[in-house]
Amino acid sequence: MGNFIVNQQFYDEQLSMYHTNNTDIKLYFKDEFVISKKHLQKAGIFTNNPTELKTRKENLLIDILDIGDKSKRRTEYDFENAVSLHESMKINKVQASDERLWSYLCHIPYFNFIKNRYKPEREMQQLDLDKFHEYDDKDRTTIRNYIKNRFFTSSDNRSLRRNGLAFLWWAIELTRAPWEQYEGIPKQEKDNYFYSKIILDDNDIYASTFERTIGKEPGIVFPLLDCIKENNLRRSQYREVIKRLNSDVHLFHYSLMSYNDVRKKIDLLID
Repeated sequence: MGNFIVNQQFYDEQLSMYHTNNTDIKLYFKDEFVISKKHLQKAGIFTNNPTELKTRKENLLIDILDIGDKSKRRTEYDFENAVSLHESMKINKVQASDERLWSYLCHIPYFNFIKNRYKPEREMQQLDLDKFHEYDDKDRTTIRNYIKNRFFTSSDNRSLRRNGLAFLWWAIELTRAPWEQYEGIPKQEKDNYFYSKIILDDNDIYASTFERTIGKEPGIVFPLLDCIKENNLRRSQYREVIKRLNSDVHLFHYSLMSYNDVRKKIDLLID
């Protein structure tokens, strides 16, 4: 059951509302989310069947002792999953902006993947979805927002990135071999996914670049990613560079510059 989307009426009047009340939210506590076929319409999404996506195996000792980089543990399979998902789907950018597509995929074939890959958190504490009714109002709001962001989306960049599946597909779509689409970007001879790996290794880089205005400018965002990668910039460092860059683009016509000239200006923004 992979080549479907939910119909608009069901999406608007029922599915998108389940998490907003204390009764229907129980549907998210189960191991399977059921949607009647009468609420679905056929759509050519996958070349064959939905590809299988991986999630990290739980290791209670590592998690309890907080060994290593927690964010790295969470993104362990993001790149592999993103490539697998993107290659298996036969959709274009217009279709990939359809909220009904991603809500269907998140609720039916990838329901358990979403629940295993993402967890609701508040103040650095992970919440149990099925203990919703035991929590106070603030924790309940956190869980409702978790469902809204991970299982649903809209057409704007931020919500597409937060959706549990859409961000994987779009990460590849936006960064796979950009030299084949845009002039002036140096070709990475051996790796079409060079830039995909950068933004999927640290999801904050994805958010800090492609959710910003500069993310719509290939002649700016790819030199920026090169700068982050080559200088091994920490999160605080590249955020500062991006902050300065966002101010700088209003003063200089970056979009008219060559890759090399843009890169030189970005390098000057590093402390």
